[in-house]
Amino acid sequence: MKYEKTNFLMWTDITITVISVNNSLQDIYDGFAIFYSLEKEFSRFSETSDLSILNHKKNLEVSDRFIDILNKSYEIYKLSNTYFNPLVSVKNIWYSHNFALSIFEKICENVNLDFDKVAIIWNFVTLKENQNLDLWWIVKWYWVDLVSTFLKSRGYTDFIVNAWWDIYLYWNNTSWKIPVVWIDSPFNKTDIFATLEVKNSSVSTSWIYKRKWELDWKNYNHILNPETNTNNSEIISITLISPKCYITDAYATACIAMWIKKSLIFLEKENIDALIIWSDWNIYQTKNMVNFNLKII
Repeated sequence: MKYEKTNFLMWTDITITVISVNNSLQDIYDGFAIFYSLEKEFSRFSETSDLSILNHKKNLEVSDRFIDILNKSYEIYKLSNTYFNPLVSVKNIWYSHNFALSIFEKICENVNLDFDKVAIIWNFVTLKENQNLDLWWIVKWYWVDLVSTFLKSRGYTDFIVNAWWDIYLYWNNTSWKIPVVWIDSPFNKTDIFATLEVKNSSVSTSWIYKRKWELDWKNYNHILNPETNTNNSEIISITLISPKCYITDAYATACIAMWIKKSLIFLEKENIDALIIWSDWNIYQTKNMVNFNLKII
């Protein structure tokens, strides 16, 4: 039997799907409970979240989980040569909270992007002036990993956790076909660009062709290069596969912020499987993508 539930959390559709002979709805609800607790702690949309309070006060005692996420962020910050940086925010450029109204504003000026200056002593975190954390790029996918671990601990061998196309698939059922993941075309929103078969791995796709806007004849998107505080546009879509969801999404964000040559060197060094679509319609894929029965449509 298939048991499935979708909730809208942190402005994202989250779906948990479990294949089981037993009724799995309670465990699915418990999985969402994990996310609710993360949302209260890390939401950038709530003034009462720990993240918002820390950004306002610049000093706060936080949970062990908060410290774990900061440590993971710092690790990726270093591995990516600072291209993944939770101090970077689209609020640093002209951005609108409501694109229908076309009212744009710059909220952050003279930002301090030096993540090395964020101080952590025991469970106390201190930010410098003009530093504000945005952990959007890692918290949701960190939650996917937590829920996946929880479902495994409950004995499930076949489930999918989908956080707006950042997906973890745990699949051991020989009676069912391997799940097929499709990648939207960046050139035609009604088309599928490619498909791949994935089990026991995470898949994350990041792009610049959906969350974008134009102001004074200049194009913007939601991923910034921390070195220049501007957008790169060489990579318009990138799909990565790895055992951990928080790694794939954070790496995908970092790669779009980089120029393409740096991205290819980085992915090869980290041994991450990838499909990259360039703005000139060129395609790059790692040699191991054949293991996922990748099909370009």
